[in-house]
Amino acid sequence: MEILRFALLGIGTGAVYAILAQGLVLVYRGSGVINFAQGAFAMVGAYVYFELVVERGASKGVGLVGALVACAVIGAATHWLVVKPLQRSSAVARVTATLGVTLVLQSLAFLRFGHNPRALPSLLPTEPVTVFSEELTIAADRLVMLAIGLVVTVGLAILYRYSRFGITTTAVAENLTVSSSLGHSPDLISTVNWALGSALAGLGGVLIAPIVFLDPIGLVLLVVPALAAGLLGQFSSFPITFVMALAIGVVSSEVARFAPAPGWANAAPFIAVVVVLVIRGQVIPLRSFVLDRQPSIGDGRINPFVLAAAAAAAVAAIFGLDVTWEPFITASFAVAIICISVVVITGYAGQLSLAQSVLAGVGALAAAKIAGGSGSLILAIAVGGGAAAAAGLLIGLPSLRTRGVTLAIATLGLSASLSSVILRNFDYNGGAQGIRLKPLTLVGWEIDPLFFGDRYSLVVLTALILIGVAVANLRRGPTGRQLLAMRSNERAAAALGVPAPALKAYAFCLSAAIAGIGGTLFAFMQPSVLVGVTPQFGVFAGILIVCVTVVGGVGRVGGAVVGSTLIVGGVVSKVLSGWGQIADFLPLVGGLTLLLVLVFQPDGAYASTCQAVARAWAILRRTGSKPGRVNQKRNYAVRPPDGRSPSPLEVRNLSVSFGGVHAVRDVSLVVQPGEIHGLIGPNGAGKTTFIDAVTGFVKPTAGAVTLGGVKITDWSARRRANHGLSRSFQSLELFDDLTVLENLAVASERPSPVRWILDLLLPKKLVLSTVADQAIKEFELLGIIDRKPTEISFGRRKTVAIARAMALSPTAILLDEPAAGLDDHEAGELAALITRLAREWGVGVLLVEHKVDMIMSISDTVTVLQHGAVIASGSPDEIVRDEAVIDAYLGDQALV
Repeated sequence: MEILRFALLGIGTGAVYAILAQGLVLVYRGSGVINFAQGAFAMVGAYVYFELVVERGASKGVGLVGALVACAVIGAATHWLVVKPLQRSSAVARVTATLGVTLVLQSLAFLRFGHNPRALPSLLPTEPVTVFSEELTIAADRLVMLAIGLVVTVGLAILYRYSRFGITTTAVAENLTVSSSLGHSPDLISTVNWALGSALAGLGGVLIAPIVFLDPIGLVLLVVPALAAGLLGQFSSFPITFVMALAIGVVSSEVARFAPAPGWANAAPFIAVVVVLVIRGQVIPLRSFVLDRQPSIGDGRINPFVLAAAAAAAVAAIFGLDVTWEPFITASFAVAIICISVVVITGYAGQLSLAQSVLAGVGALAAAKIAGGSGSLILAIAVGGGAAAAAGLLIGLPSLRTRGVTLAIATLGLSASLSSVILRNFDYNGGAQGIRLKPLTLVGWEIDPLFFGDRYSLVVLTALILIGVAVANLRRGPTGRQLLAMRSNERAAAALGVPAPALKAYAFCLSAAIAGIGGTLFAFMQPSVLVGVTPQFGVFAGILIVCVTVVGGVGRVGGAVVGSTLIVGGVVSKVLSGWGQIADFLPLVGGLTLLLVLVFQPDGAYASTCQAVARAWAILRRTGSKPGRVNQKRNYAVRPPDGRSPSPLEVRNLSVSFGGVHAVRDVSLVVQPGEIHGLIGPNGAGKTTFIDAVTGFVKPTAGAVTLGGVKITDWSARRRANHGLSRSFQSLELFDDLTVLENLAVASERPSPVRWILDLLLPKKLVLSTVADQAIKEFELLGIIDRKPTEISFGRRKTVAIARAMALSPTAILLDEPAAGLDDHEAGELAALITRLAREWGVGVLLVEHKVDMIMSISDTVTVLQHGAVIASGSPDEIVRDEAVIDAYLGDQALV
């Protein structure tokens, strides 16, 4: 009977989660944005209801209407003022913007209503009712919540399936351009969906606040279970989202009854959700995965004079300012280290993690428990970094099969779970008294912050400098180049042999270790470590850490240092300490600044300043120089040839199916060394899918692929690349964050895992393969190797893409429409280049191209596909005269 009682309690709560999640689905269907501010909108609805009903004496009905209208207006304003200006930015940037909205709304709630939880009278009847038998009673509001959630779900499902508005919303989500050409206004559709979704959040806040109390932090974090339910419903299905939300509510309630340890009630269902996401995800992103525009990245070069000047200024502040400045300066240094961890995981690796503050807390807790009684700061740092690294590996596991916004949701949920189970657990954190520390020493030198605050601050500054230099070194080494390649384009990186899964695990561990060190240094500022109540180690602080790092510039170490000053308790707090409620004003300022930066300076304040200085310096350096002068100096090393000889690529009876659709049917062909094998066919014939299957990006349903007599059918894309099978992409997919030279280096270098550590200390000089060096000379790339792909012409980018594919020293290369977008002259030059690859370098080339005349003029053998099947194969002369080819593909036009 008790099991059923707790299930009914969970169903009521789950129904509220469902209402919030349905709002998320509305916003996503209308604008393609996952609204992390949904919990903040729920908070606004609850507080507006409180203001009207409790403070102003209005009726409950008026309070509910006021809450819904307020949330709808704020939601619509969020679309127009925040999301719409960022529509050309990455999905991650838009998500970060909703985090900024959350900061702003939460700070306003703190300023208006304070931090203490408040009781809210329920809108619904709360008297007990009997369910099934006299022994089973439950508050009536839980059943009413279930009924409301069910009505909302059914209503939305009908509205969006059968109404003109719902069908138009689906059309806008499917194809913005086509729907606009038909006279529909995407902005109007998005605005209405934002308003409706936000109003649903307000309704959920009003319904659940009487149960969980009015609390800006708790209500904001309601977004976590709502996001989990929305994910399971793929942010598209209202019924599935409703059922999943009920399941989350029921599981949480039952775990709360049976689990002996606190925190598991919130953690267990989300952990299960993450497991489902991992099972459902993809190791390599599909072609449909949108390439995000990421913030720019610094080159990692360290100016010793600037570093020395900054260090000297920091030391002068430590010893020259009043003693009251010491804790603020030290806190900024420690938080800057945590922000640098965001640079590693988000800036370099491109993985949006919202767990860095919790990982910092895990490091601080482990350091206090294990090393706090020793008084050794070095031991504490080692323990804190190691423990956080282990937790970071756990947090990062979903990244192996999820990415982008989905990964951000997973890290947020897992960090909330980690916080509930460990950090806020009195069995581990020492309770209200915390964990008492022994006075700190560093190799016998007394540095206890209570008595030697300036010494401790100096030690934290030293740690910040060392970690900052190490992360800058990482950017300049082969490991950093591989991380940036993975961040820029994971598919292209896999085609070059970059071990993306291992690099993701490395990035999560390294960033977590850095966060753990920063958290340890921050927590050890006090005589007792209180991770359970320290706001800097809370779940919401993880959002704040990401936001301030983005404000400073997430692609540069200096940006992390600048952003850290905006944290409550940092130097800006001291500067503005004369203002009242600075702890609430600062996040408000930070949130507003974040929104402005995302719209006007997406690379961050520090990055924009560096770029302006670099442009000015470049102008000064060009003054008096000869026009057209380019760098012809070789600034890289060349490794000896691999000794790999060209080998035949053989494909036998290859088939690929997606559900019931047969994209490739029983295709066989052979590409011999020194031969160009053309592959043609109309759009949708399966040519690119065939290349994806041969190179390991799509799993074939039948058939075999061999290279040099070795069967590689079951190998990963990375393993095939390392064995000598290279490819280019239809859309180029160069790494825009890297220079042309670095693009070639990613294909040439094969750093061992040992370099993951060595690159932090002494980055290795850039090394190219012999083939890459030859390609630079033969393709005349020396004058552009220091420029980024976005800075050169489209035709040159095509050449760079082929040079990068050749840098692997392949035995066979597959080129997917390399002449697309080129004029006849450029296509002719490219054809000559491809011919040289085969004739002079002895590489087997499989060439997919829509320029049929180009295929026929340079190919030794041509295979023709239609509807995924081979309809002809032979010499160009034979193909031109083949009746089936003429009827199915060439029509009546003659080939010349």
